[in-house]
Amino acid sequence: MTPRLDRRMLELLDARMADWTARGRYGGIEWLIADPDGAPLHAGRAGAREIGGAPMPAAPIYRIYSMTKPIVSIAAMQLVEECRLRLHEPIARWLPEFARMQVRGPDGALRPAERQITVLHLLTHMAGLFYGFRGEPLEKEFAATGFLDAAVPLREAVRALAALPLDFEPGCGWRYSAATDVLGALLEEIEQEPLPNILRRRVLGPLGMAETGYFVPEAERGRIMGMHLGRDKETGAARVIDVSRAYPADRPDFARGGHGLFSTLEDYARFSGALLRLAMGRGPQPGLVGRRTLEYMTANHVPERFLPLRLEILDESAHPGLGGYGFGLGFRRALGPQGRRILAVEGEFGWSGAAETWFTVDPASGLHALVMAQNLDWPGASEDFQTMLTAALT
Repeated sequence: MTPRLDRRMLELLDARMADWTARGRYGGIEWLIADPDGAPLHAGRAGAREIGGAPMPAAPIYRIYSMTKPIVSIAAMQLVEECRLRLHEPIARWLPEFARMQVRGPDGALRPAERQITVLHLLTHMAGLFYGFRGEPLEKEFAATGFLDAAVPLREAVRALAALPLDFEPGCGWRYSAATDVLGALLEEIEQEPLPNILRRRVLGPLGMAETGYFVPEAERGRIMGMHLGRDKETGAARVIDVSRAYPADRPDFARGGHGLFSTLEDYARFSGALLRLAMGRGPQPGLVGRRTLEYMTANHVPERFLPLRLEILDESAHPGLGGYGFGLGFRRALGPQGRRILAVEGEFGWSGAAETWFTVDPASGLHALVMAQNLDWPGASEDFQTMLTAALT
């Protein structure tokens, strides 16, 4: 299958991406649309390494935040395929601090949880755990766990999280959360090695993702794109910020399951391209799972009564939310159009990162696509890209 794209719409897409950087909302943006074999169907870049900074390097490195999650989820499902991990098993088998959880009721009162958190609950974000996004009531509680301090080891941060009450009974709701971080700690317990080693051995190495990892060699750190948050009152341009305390490039011992990886557009395209080939029945892909396992992972596992899915995002963010989407095991899944605020092809799957990195795998159209940017305000370039990509399909 050779995807057909409207060239006029792609020209408009390029102009729209360039306009975002010209208005100072991003330092730089890269984008790619590719076929199953990895051949670029369309690609572009605009802007600079950061607002007011040097030009973009030849191969920019990005903090991909939650695009770490699908990689960790694939590693976990490899263990499921090997029967070293079972989806229905309580995680307390490996992480005993989760054996006796409490649940916080609507009135704030605590009661013992009636159910155990299972591996499947972690993978689907139905464990009752939470994040402390900016502006959330639980922001301070989450920060106190140490997840946002790179000096705190993953295992220690997970123990601190287990001391907090759950937001709901496991399996009785959906909330995007630190569940994949807990999954990362669980993998470390089973494999008895650090999470970076597990991902390198199981996923990144076999896929040839040599520039994806939790640590960036000193000689390559000049390629890391600047991070942005907030806007200058006078110019309206995005502000450059330092996120190294929570997301360092120079700590070989740093790891999180839900964020923490650095990658490049080309490197992550190796992952999304392999997912596309597997989903299209092109045969086994090194570093991934079996085709039927991927079908299971990219199906919607959230009961209809918990839809539409909601993300705790700031009002000023342009993120469209997850209306019209379900969630599988580490991936979103486009369902019907009802409630969706942007154009999308039904059946596409993928995920995104907090600084507006984004990818999609579209088996029906025979393509995969990525956007890489670095702005924690999420101004909306990736939403424009998805809409215009969908409109370009002929």
